[in-house]
Amino acid sequence: MQAQTRYAPALTSNKIGASCRVFVRTGPTSLLVVIFSCAALAQSGAGGHPAPRPNPPPPPVRPQDSTFDQRHVQLESNAPKKSVPDERDTCFLPPLTGMELPTVGVASLQIPAKARKNYASGCNAFKDGKFDSAEESFRKAVTEEPKYLAAWITLGQLLAGRQKLEDARSACSTAQSADPAYLPSYLCLADIAARSGHWDNALKMSDRALQIDPANSPVAYDYNAAANLNLHKLVEAEKSALKAIEIDRTHMDPRVHFLLAQIYEAEGEHDKEVLQLHEFLKYSNASDTAMVKQYLSELEKQQK
Repeated sequence: MQAQTRYAPALTSNKIGASCRVFVRTGPTSLLVVIFSCAALAQSGAGGHPAPRPNPPPPPVRPQDSTFDQRHVQLESNAPKKSVPDERDTCFLPPLTGMELPTVGVASLQIPAKARKNYASGCNAFKDGKFDSAEESFRKAVTEEPKYLAAWITLGQLLAGRQKLEDARSACSTAQSADPAYLPSYLCLADIAARSGHWDNALKMSDRALQIDPANSPVAYDYNAAANLNLHKLVEAEKSALKAIEIDRTHMDPRVHFLLAQIYEAEGEHDKEVLQLHEFLKYSNASDTAMVKQYLSELEKQQK
Protein backbone atom coordinates (compact mmCIF):
# COMPACT_ATOMS: atom_id res chain seq x y z
CA MET A 1 0.00 0.00 0.00
CA GLN A 2 1.43 3.35 -1.02
CA ALA A 3 1.30 6.28 1.38
CA GLN A 4 -1.32 8.84 0.43
CA THR A 5 -2.17 12.32 1.61
CA ARG A 6 -5.79 13.35 1.96
CA TYR A 7 -6.81 16.97 2.38
CA ALA A 8 -9.93 17.86 4.30
CA PRO A 9 -11.91 21.03 3.47
CA ALA A 10 -10.48 24.23 4.88
CA LEU A 11 -11.82 25.28 8.25
CA THR A 12 -11.78 28.75 9.76
CA SER A 13 -11.58 29.35 13.49
CA ASN A 14 -12.33 32.79 14.88
CA LYS A 15 -10.89 31.67 18.18
CA ILE A 16 -7.37 31.28 16.86
CA GLY A 17 -7.67 33.67 13.92
CA ALA A 18 -6.32 31.19 11.42
CA SER A 19 -7.34 29.23 8.38
CA CYS A 20 -6.78 25.54 9.02
CA ARG A 21 -6.69 22.37 6.97
CA VAL A 22 -6.37 18.83 8.20
CA PHE A 23 -3.65 16.70 6.65
CA VAL A 24 -3.94 12.94 7.02
CA ARG A 25 -1.01 10.82 5.87
CA THR A 26 -1.81 7.14 5.49
CA GLY A 27 0.08 3.99 4.65
CA PRO A 28 1.24 0.76 6.30
CA THR A 29 4.45 2.31 7.60
CA SER A 30 3.36 5.93 7.92
CA LEU A 31 2.18 6.09 11.51
CA LEU A 32 1.48 9.74 11.99
CA VAL A 33 -0.25 12.04 14.40
CA VAL A 34 -2.93 13.89 12.45
CA ILE A 35 -2.79 17.60 13.18
CA PHE A 36 -4.21 20.84 11.86
CA SER A 37 -2.05 22.85 9.53
CA CYS A 38 -2.95 26.44 10.34
CA ALA A 39 -1.92 29.39 8.22
CA ALA A 40 -2.60 32.76 9.83
CA LEU A 41 -3.74 35.49 7.45
CA ALA A 42 -1.53 38.56 7.17
CA GLN A 43 -2.89 41.89 5.97
CA SER A 44 -1.23 43.01 2.74
CA GLY A 45 -2.34 46.63 2.89
CA ALA A 46 -3.20 46.46 -0.80
CA GLY A 47 -6.83 47.51 -1.07
CA GLY A 48 -7.52 46.01 2.33
CA HIS A 49 -7.46 42.47 0.97
CA PRO A 50 -5.69 39.88 3.12
CA ALA A 51 -2.64 38.22 1.61
CA PRO A 52 -2.40 34.63 2.79
CA ARG A 53 0.83 33.41 4.25
CA PRO A 54 2.23 30.26 2.63
CA ASN A 55 0.43 27.17 3.87
CA PRO A 56 2.57 24.92 6.06
CA PRO A 57 3.32 21.59 4.39
CA PRO A 58 1.73 18.38 5.64
CA PRO A 59 3.29 16.95 8.80
CA PRO A 60 6.46 15.04 7.92
CA VAL A 61 6.23 11.27 7.59
CA ARG A 62 8.51 9.08 9.64
CA PRO A 63 11.43 7.78 7.58
CA GLN A 64 10.89 4.27 6.29
CA ASP A 65 13.94 2.89 8.06
CA SER A 66 12.51 3.85 11.46
CA THR A 67 9.51 1.54 11.24
CA PHE A 68 11.35 -1.33 12.88
CA ASP A 69 14.05 -1.27 15.50
CA GLN A 70 15.68 -4.68 15.68
CA ARG A 71 17.49 -3.79 18.88
CA HIS A 72 14.21 -4.17 20.73
CA VAL A 73 13.38 -7.72 19.74
CA GLN A 74 15.78 -10.49 20.69
CA LEU A 75 15.76 -13.19 18.03
CA GLU A 76 17.29 -16.63 18.50
CA SER A 77 20.22 -15.91 16.19
CA ASN A 78 21.17 -12.86 18.24
CA ALA A 79 20.56 -14.26 21.71
CA PRO A 80 21.74 -17.86 22.09
CA LYS A 81 21.07 -17.80 25.83
CA LYS A 82 17.37 -17.17 25.25
CA SER A 83 15.33 -19.21 22.81
CA VAL A 84 12.68 -16.49 22.53
CA PRO A 85 12.25 -12.79 23.39
CA ASP A 86 11.60 -12.02 27.04
CA GLU A 87 8.68 -9.96 28.30
CA ARG A 88 10.44 -6.62 27.78
CA ASP A 89 11.40 -7.24 24.13
CA THR A 90 9.07 -5.65 21.61
CA CYS A 91 9.08 -4.44 18.04
CA PHE A 92 6.58 -1.65 18.56
CA LEU A 93 6.07 0.57 15.53
CA PRO A 94 6.69 4.33 15.62
CA PRO A 95 6.12 6.35 17.64
CA LEU A 96 6.44 3.65 20.31
CA THR A 97 9.69 2.26 18.91
CA GLY A 98 12.26 1.92 21.64
CA MET A 99 10.06 3.19 24.45
CA GLU A 100 11.07 2.04 27.90
CA LEU A 101 8.25 0.66 30.01
CA PRO A 102 8.40 1.65 33.69
CA THR A 103 6.88 -1.67 34.74
CA VAL A 104 6.08 -5.04 33.22
CA GLY A 105 2.41 -5.90 33.35
CA VAL A 106 1.42 -8.94 35.35
CA ALA A 107 -0.15 -10.45 32.26
CA SER A 108 3.19 -10.23 30.43
CA LEU A 109 5.20 -12.27 32.92
CA GLN A 110 4.17 -15.75 31.79
CA ILE A 111 4.13 -15.70 28.00
CA PRO A 112 4.41 -19.20 26.46
CA ALA A 113 7.45 -19.85 24.30
CA LYS A 114 5.32 -20.59 21.24
CA ALA A 115 3.55 -17.24 21.51
CA ARG A 116 6.89 -15.42 21.78
CA LYS A 117 8.22 -17.24 18.73
CA ASN A 118 5.15 -16.20 16.74
CA TYR A 119 5.64 -12.63 17.89
CA ALA A 120 9.30 -12.68 16.85
CA SER A 121 8.27 -14.09 13.46
CA GLY A 122 5.82 -11.23 13.07
CA CYS A 123 8.54 -8.72 13.90
CA ASN A 124 10.82 -10.24 11.28
CA ALA A 125 8.06 -10.26 8.68
CA PHE A 126 7.28 -6.61 9.35
CA LYS A 127 10.95 -5.73 9.06
CA ASP A 128 10.96 -7.34 5.60
CA GLY A 129 7.81 -5.48 4.53
CA LYS A 130 5.67 -8.64 4.56
CA PHE A 131 2.68 -7.06 6.27
CA ASP A 132 0.19 -9.89 5.66
CA SER A 133 2.61 -12.39 7.14
CA ALA A 134 3.35 -10.09 10.08
CA GLU A 135 -0.34 -9.70 10.85
CA GLU A 136 -0.85 -13.46 10.69
CA SER A 137 2.04 -14.10 13.09
CA PHE A 138 0.88 -11.48 15.58
CA ARG A 139 -2.61 -12.98 15.52
CA LYS A 140 -1.15 -16.42 16.19
CA ALA A 141 0.76 -14.97 19.15
CA VAL A 142 -2.34 -13.51 20.80
CA THR A 143 -4.35 -16.65 20.03
CA GLU A 144 -1.69 -18.69 21.81
CA GLU A 145 -1.63 -16.22 24.72
CA PRO A 146 -4.66 -13.87 24.89
CA LYS A 147 -2.90 -11.72 27.52
CA TYR A 148 0.21 -11.07 25.42
CA LEU A 149 0.05 -7.29 25.76
CA ALA A 150 2.97 -6.36 23.50
CA ALA A 151 1.61 -8.57 20.72
CA TRP A 152 -1.83 -6.96 20.95
CA ILE A 153 -0.30 -3.48 20.73
CA THR A 154 1.98 -4.30 17.81
CA LEU A 155 -0.93 -5.94 16.00
CA GLY A 156 -3.06 -2.87 16.68
CA GLN A 157 -0.38 -0.54 15.35
CA LEU A 158 0.05 -2.62 12.20
CA LEU A 159 -3.71 -2.69 11.60
CA ALA A 160 -3.95 1.06 12.14
CA GLY A 161 -1.17 1.64 9.63
CA ARG A 162 -3.13 -0.46 7.14
CA GLN A 163 -6.27 1.61 7.78
CA LYS A 164 -8.12 -1.20 9.58
CA LEU A 165 -9.03 1.17 12.37
CA GLU A 166 -11.86 -0.77 14.02
CA ASP A 167 -9.75 -3.93 14.22
CA ALA A 168 -6.84 -1.84 15.48
CA ARG A 169 -8.97 -0.27 18.20
CA SER A 170 -10.18 -3.70 19.26
CA ALA A 171 -6.61 -5.02 19.53
CA CYS A 172 -5.33 -2.12 21.62
CA SER A 173 -8.47 -2.12 23.78
CA THR A 174 -7.88 -5.79 24.55
CA ALA A 175 -4.45 -4.94 25.94
CA GLN A 176 -5.95 -2.08 27.93
CA SER A 177 -8.57 -4.37 29.45
CA ALA A 178 -5.99 -7.02 30.33
CA ASP A 179 -3.83 -4.50 32.19
CA PRO A 180 -5.30 -1.00 32.77
CA ALA A 181 -1.84 0.28 33.76
CA TYR A 182 -0.14 -0.77 30.51
CA LEU A 183 1.03 2.52 29.00
CA PRO A 184 1.37 1.49 25.30
CA SER A 185 -2.33 0.62 25.06
CA TYR A 186 -3.33 4.23 25.74
CA LEU A 187 -0.79 5.57 23.25
CA CYS A 188 -2.06 3.12 20.64
CA LEU A 189 -5.65 4.20 21.28
CA ALA A 190 -4.64 7.88 21.17
CA ASP A 191 -3.08 7.31 17.76
CA ILE A 192 -6.21 5.59 16.44
CA ALA A 193 -8.40 8.39 17.79
CA ALA A 194 -6.17 10.96 16.09
CA ARG A 195 -6.34 9.10 12.79
CA SER A 196 -10.13 9.12 13.06
CA GLY A 197 -10.28 12.81 13.97
CA HIS A 198 -11.74 12.00 17.40
CA TRP A 199 -9.69 14.58 19.23
CA ASP A 200 -11.63 14.48 22.49
CA ASN A 201 -10.81 10.79 22.78
CA ALA A 202 -7.20 11.36 21.72
CA LEU A 203 -6.92 13.88 24.54
CA LYS A 204 -8.55 11.47 26.99
CA MET A 205 -6.19 8.61 26.09
CA SER A 206 -3.08 10.79 26.21
CA ASP A 207 -4.17 12.24 29.56
CA ARG A 208 -4.52 8.71 30.92
CA ALA A 209 -1.07 7.82 29.62
CA LEU A 210 0.39 10.84 31.38
CA GLN A 211 -1.30 9.81 34.62
CA ILE A 212 0.52 6.48 34.37
CA ASP A 213 3.92 7.98 33.51
CA PRO A 214 4.14 11.78 33.54
CA ALA A 215 7.94 11.94 33.50
CA ASN A 216 9.22 9.58 30.82
CA SER A 217 6.81 9.51 27.89
CA PRO A 218 7.39 12.21 25.26
CA VAL A 219 5.02 10.36 22.93
CA ALA A 220 2.13 10.89 25.34
CA TYR A 221 2.88 14.61 25.40
CA ASP A 222 3.07 14.60 21.58
CA TYR A 223 -0.46 13.22 21.30
CA ASN A 224 -1.67 15.50 24.06
CA ALA A 225 -0.28 18.54 22.24
CA ALA A 226 -1.80 17.48 18.91
CA ALA A 227 -5.19 16.88 20.49
CA ASN A 228 -5.18 20.21 22.30
CA LEU A 229 -4.15 22.01 19.10
CA ASN A 230 -7.05 20.50 17.20
CA LEU A 231 -9.40 21.38 20.06
CA HIS A 232 -8.07 24.96 19.86
CA LYS A 233 -6.56 24.79 23.34
CA LEU A 234 -3.35 26.46 22.31
CA VAL A 235 -1.89 27.16 25.75
CA GLU A 236 -2.24 23.50 26.74
CA ALA A 237 -0.93 22.38 23.34
CA GLU A 238 2.21 24.49 23.67
CA LYS A 239 2.82 23.30 27.22
CA SER A 240 2.62 19.63 26.21
CA ALA A 241 4.81 20.06 23.13
CA LEU A 242 7.50 21.82 25.16
CA LYS A 243 7.37 19.05 27.74
CA ALA A 244 7.81 16.43 25.01
CA ILE A 245 10.92 18.24 23.77
CA GLU A 246 12.26 18.50 27.31
CA ILE A 247 11.94 14.74 27.86
CA ASP A 248 13.14 13.67 24.39
CA ARG A 249 16.75 14.74 24.88
CA THR A 250 18.03 12.42 22.15
CA HIS A 251 15.60 13.84 19.56
CA MET A 252 14.10 10.45 18.72
CA ASP A 253 11.05 12.15 17.20
CA PRO A 254 11.98 15.58 15.81
CA ARG A 255 8.48 15.99 14.36
CA VAL A 256 7.41 17.45 17.70
CA HIS A 257 9.28 20.58 16.60
CA PHE A 258 7.05 20.69 13.52
CA LEU A 259 4.01 20.32 15.75
CA LEU A 260 5.21 23.14 17.99
CA ALA A 261 5.81 25.28 14.90
CA GLN A 262 2.17 24.78 13.94
CA ILE A 263 1.08 25.77 17.42
CA TYR A 264 3.10 28.98 17.15
CA GLU A 265 1.65 29.54 13.67
CA ALA A 266 -1.84 29.38 15.15
CA GLU A 267 -0.81 31.76 17.94
CA GLY A 268 0.75 34.22 15.49
CA GLU A 269 4.20 33.73 17.04
CA HIS A 270 6.03 33.60 13.73
CA ASP A 271 9.58 34.08 15.04
CA LYS A 272 9.09 31.08 17.31
CA GLU A 273 7.53 29.16 14.43
CA VAL A 274 10.62 29.72 12.29
CA LEU A 275 12.88 28.63 15.14
CA GLN A 276 11.02 25.36 15.60
CA LEU A 277 11.08 24.61 11.87
CA HIS A 278 14.85 25.04 11.94
CA GLU A 279 15.00 22.67 14.92
CA PHE A 280 12.96 20.12 13.00
CA LEU A 281 15.28 20.32 9.99
CA LYS A 282 18.34 20.04 12.24
CA TYR A 283 17.34 16.65 13.63
CA SER A 284 15.08 15.12 10.98
CA ASN A 285 15.96 12.93 8.03
CA ALA A 286 12.34 12.50 6.95
CA SER A 287 11.52 12.45 3.26
CA ASP A 288 9.38 15.57 3.57
CA THR A 289 12.18 17.89 4.70
CA ALA A 290 12.45 19.45 1.22
CA MET A 291 8.84 20.60 1.48
CA VAL A 292 9.48 22.05 4.93
CA LYS A 293 12.61 23.85 3.68
CA GLN A 294 10.61 25.45 0.86
CA TYR A 295 7.90 26.61 3.23
CA LEU A 296 10.47 27.94 5.69
CA SER A 297 12.21 29.87 2.92
CA GLU A 298 8.95 31.53 1.91
CA LEU A 299 8.13 32.28 5.53
CA GLU A 300 11.48 33.94 6.17
CA LYS A 301 11.16 36.06 3.02
CA GLN A 302 7.87 37.45 4.32
CA GLN A 303 9.50 38.37 7.62
CA LYS A 304 12.19 40.52 5.98
